[in-house]
Amino acid sequence: MQQRRQTNQNNNSSGMKFCLLLLVTCFATSSAALIPHGTQQLFELQSKVSLEQLNGEQSTSDEVNYNFETKVTVSSVWSKDEEQLLEIHLSESRVRAPGKVKAQLKERVISSLPDRPFYIALVKGQPEQVIAHTSRDQSLLNLERGIASLLQLRLSSNSETELDISGHCRVKYNVKSATSVVKTKTDCALWDLRASYHPEQALSVAQHSQEQVEYELTTAGALLRAESTETHRLTLAAKPDAGSLVRGNLRLQHVAEGEQHVQQLEHSTLEAAIASLLEWYRVFPLEADVDGAISELKEQTLQEQFVRHVEQLNAKHVGKSSQALAYAQLLPLARITKQAQFEELLESHSQLADQLVDLLGAVQTFDAHNATVAHFFRGSATTRESLQLLEKYLQSLAVATHPQREILEQLFNWLQQDRITAKQSHLRDSVLQTLATLTRQSGFEVNDPLLQQIRDHLLDGLASDSKDATLYIRALQNLRDPLTIDELLKQATQSEQHKISVAALQALKSFPASSFATSHRLQFESIFYQRRRRFDSSARTLALDVLLEMRPNAEQLGQLLDYLASNDRQFEIKTYVLQKLRMLAEICPRFRAMFRAALVQRDHVNNYNVLGQKGLTTVLTRQLSQSPAFNETLLSTQEVYQGILKRGSVEFLLHAGRDRASSFKLGVYTAGLGSLVGDGDVDDGNDRIPADDELEGEETVTAGMEISVQGAQLRPLIFFTGQTELMGHVWGGSASDSTPAYQATTLAQDHEQYIVLASGATLHWRVLGARSVDLNGKVGFSLWNRNAQTEIQQNTGSAVVGHIAVGFTYAKLVQDFTLTHEPKLSLQADLDFYSGIKLCMQLQRPEQLLTYSNVRSVYLQQVEKAYVKHLRSKITHKSAGRTFALNQKNNEMCNMIFANS
Repeated sequence: MQQRRQTNQNNNSSGMKFCLLLLVTCFATSSAALIPHGTQQLFELQSKVSLEQLNGEQSTSDEVNYNFETKVTVSSVWSKDEEQLLEIHLSESRVRAPGKVKAQLKERVISSLPDRPFYIALVKGQPEQVIAHTSRDQSLLNLERGIASLLQLRLSSNSETELDISGHCRVKYNVKSATSVVKTKTDCALWDLRASYHPEQALSVAQHSQEQVEYELTTAGALLRAESTETHRLTLAAKPDAGSLVRGNLRLQHVAEGEQHVQQLEHSTLEAAIASLLEWYRVFPLEADVDGAISELKEQTLQEQFVRHVEQLNAKHVGKSSQALAYAQLLPLARITKQAQFEELLESHSQLADQLVDLLGAVQTFDAHNATVAHFFRGSATTRESLQLLEKYLQSLAVATHPQREILEQLFNWLQQDRITAKQSHLRDSVLQTLATLTRQSGFEVNDPLLQQIRDHLLDGLASDSKDATLYIRALQNLRDPLTIDELLKQATQSEQHKISVAALQALKSFPASSFATSHRLQFESIFYQRRRRFDSSARTLALDVLLEMRPNAEQLGQLLDYLASNDRQFEIKTYVLQKLRMLAEICPRFRAMFRAALVQRDHVNNYNVLGQKGLTTVLTRQLSQSPAFNETLLSTQEVYQGILKRGSVEFLLHAGRDRASSFKLGVYTAGLGSLVGDGDVDDGNDRIPADDELEGEETVTAGMEISVQGAQLRPLIFFTGQTELMGHVWGGSASDSTPAYQATTLAQDHEQYIVLASGATLHWRVLGARSVDLNGKVGFSLWNRNAQTEIQQNTGSAVVGHIAVGFTYAKLVQDFTLTHEPKLSLQADLDFYSGIKLCMQLQRPEQLLTYSNVRSVYLQQVEKAYVKHLRSKITHKSAGRTFALNQKNNEMCNMIFANS
C-alpha cells in the first residue's frame, strides 16, 4: 500500500512538472507582446521609497518615505515581427510624503516635469534601448529606464543573466500560471558601485539586497501589472544593528485601453524609425547611470567647517569621542578641497598642527599630500618640530585604504633621490614604512611596475645594508608581498643576529596563513624545535604562532604536546605553548575536541607535573565589549625571561562574525635587564623557576616600544640603549611622571558606494569612522627597595558617522547616524625582586557608554512649496567596568606582593 501511494505521488509530481513545462513552452513560443502592436494602453505608475529602522519597530508617524505617482500613456508607434517601438508619455505627476501629524499626508503637484514623450525600443520582445530627449536630467532618465526594465519578461525556468536598469543581474523566473510570473533578481552590478571600501571586513560594511518583480498578464499575454519590490539592508559589519533598511516599490498598473488612434511611423526597420527621432533625442542603454546630485555637499569651504570644530580639535580632546567625531565629519569636504586651501588652513591654524596633519593624512589626495610636504619639509633646513609633524602625517597616511597613486610615486622618488639627509633617519624610516603599507593597501596587480620597483628596493636594501636590516624587514612586514616570504625565511633561519631573526619572524607572522606552503611549515617547525641550531626564545614563540595559524592536524598537535614533556629546560616557552593551546581551545570548538583527544592519548603529558604552570609567561584573550556595543576582544602576550618581561604585546581586535581586524597593538621589548634584578629565583616557599638557557653573547641593555595601527607597523620608539642611559632614567626619575607615548586620531571605517534602485532613484551610502588614541605611561624603579611599578593607560575615543541619501529630482530621503564611545584600559604591573621574583599584573576597564544617534529626514524639492520632515532618535548602552582575571599564577603573585599592604 505504501509503495503504491509513493508511486502515485511520483506520477502526480511528474505530471505537474510536464504540464508546467508545456505551459512555459506554449507561452514562450507565442508572439503576444506585453503592449499589443498598434494600440495605446493607459497605466498608472507608482514609485515608493522608504527608509526604515533596522529593528522594524515604527509607527505611522515614524514613517520616512516618498510616493511618486503619474499617469503613463503607452503607444505602440512602430512594430514588425518581434521588434517594436513604444512611445511613453507621463502626465499628472505628483509626489507625497508623510506629514508631521499622524495619518496626515503632504502632497505636491509636479508642474516642472518636461511635457515630452520618450521611447523604448524592443528587440525580440525585450527592451533594449531608451530614446530620450537630450535635455532630460539624469534622475528622470533613470526613471524612464526603470519603466523600460519593467517590460523585460522572459519565460525560462533556468537561472540566467539579464541587463536592465540595475546592470547585469542574475535572474530566475517562476511561471506560476499562464497569467502570473515572478522574476527574482540577485547580484546586480549597480547594487554595489563602490567608490571606496576598507579591505578589512570587520571595518567594512554589510549589505543584503534582493528584488522581486511580479507580472500579471491577460490570457493573450498583454501586461496588466508589473510590480518590483526590492530591499537593501545596509549595516556596519561590526555592528549589524547600526544602519538602515531601504525599501523600494515600483508598480505599473494597467487602467484602460486608449481610445485615440495610434499613428504609426512609416519606416521599414526599427533602426530607421529610431533615426527619425534623433534630431532632438538620443539613444541610451538600459543600464542606469548614477545621479551625482544625490551626493553633492552643501556649498561651504573646509575653512568654514573647520572653524566650527576648533574646540573639539583642541589637544585636550585627544583620546575622546568628540575629536574622533569632528575628524570624521570634516573628511568628506576635505577630500574635495584643493592644495591652496589646505596651505591656507595650515598657515592660519598652526596651533592645531598636530590635529591637522592627522586629518590631512586621512584625506589621501595628492592635493593634501603636496600641501603638507610643502608646508613642513625644507630639506636639510627642516626643523625638528616640522620633522615630527611630517612623521605624524605619514603615520596617519599609513592607515589609508585608497591613496592616490601619485602619493606613492612621490614617496618612492624621495627614497631614490636621497632627499632625506642622514640626520633625518627617523623620517626616512617613516617614509619607508608608510610607502610599504600604502602599496599593500592599494591592491596593485602582481605585475604592476610600481609594486615591483618598491619590492625590489626593499629586498636590495635588506641585502646590502646589514646595519638597517630590521628597518627593511619591518617594511616587508608592512608590504606583505607573498614573493618576499622566502627571503624573510632565509633571514629568520640563517641570520646570526637574534634581533634580525626575531624581526623576520614577526614579519612572517603578519602574513595570512594561506600564504604559506608545506615547505614553509617545515622551516617554522625547524625553528621552534631547534632541529638545526638554537634560536632566541622570541623567535621560537613567533614560529609557534605561525604554526598554530596554519591549523595543525592531530599529528602535529601531538608533537607540540609531546614537546611539553621533553627535557627542554626553557620553561617559559613551555608555558607559552600550553597557554596558547588552552586559549585556542577556549575559542574554537573543533580545536578543543582535538586538543582533548590528544591529551587523553598521552598519559606522560596529561599530568600535573607537565601541565602545572612553572613559568611567568602569560597568553590570554579577554572580551572587552560585546553586543549591543561593538564586539571587541583583547589579546595579551607577555613573554618573560629571567623574571623580566622580554617581549609583550596588547592587541585590540574588532570582530564581525568570523572576521576580525586589529585596531591597535602595543608591543614592549627589553633585553639585558636580568643583570639589574639579579638571579634571585627563589622566594618564600615557592618552587624554583629555572632560568631559560642563555644564548652565547652578552646582550646590550635595551628597551623600546612598537605600535601597530590597524595592521600598519610604525617606526619603533626606543626608551634607552645601554646601561648608562638606563641608569640616567632611574636616578633622574624621568619616567616616573605620566608621559605620552602615542597621541593621534586616525581613520577607521572608510566606505562609500552607490546603489541604483529599480525606480531609477540613486542611493548614496557613506560610512566614515575615526579613533582618537591617547596612550601614556609611567615607570617607577627602586634599586634600594628592589621593586618596580609600571602603569600604562590607554584612552580611546571612537566615532562612526554614517550617511544615507536616496531619491530623485523631486524627493529625497536622508539618514544621518553617529556612533560614539570611549573605551579605556589600564594595565598596572608591580615587580618585586627583593627576595625572589614576583610579578603582579592588573588589567582593568572602567565603565563605558556607547551612544547611537539617528536622524531620518524626507525632503520634497523643486515643487511649488518645499517640505521637510525630521525624525530623531538616540539610544545609549552602558557597559559596566571590569577587572580581568589573568591566570592563577598571577593571582598568587599579587597576593604575595600586596599581603602586607
